[in-house]
Amino acid sequence: MKRIIGAHKRKHMQNEETSFRMAIISSRGQVTIPQDVRDIMHIRRGSVVGFEPTKRGILMVAMKVEPENPYTDTEWEKIEKLSKSRGKVYHSAEEAKRHVASL
Repeated sequence: MKRIIGAHKRKHMQNEETSFRMAIISSRGQVTIPQDVRDIMHIRRGSVVGFEPTKRGILMVAMKVEPENPYTDTEWEKIEKLSKSRGKVYHSAEEAKRHVASL
């Protein structure tokens, strides 16, 4: 049986009942987050979490990542106009570029 000793003293916990979850870091620096913690944080495979150092330790936060929009509103308007228009044959790339620029 191993005895685990905290890395630093926690004076504020002397009179508090606390429940810590522990995990062992793998050789690749990976940690398995305990199931009950994953349930509380609503995280599962593929979820993204962020880490922020604080005075008391590391804060882990479940993150929501949204893809960045590759087009501006003006570009989307042009794309929508093009998708609604009837097909047109351009005889050169320059002619097509002029048409897109005019939208």
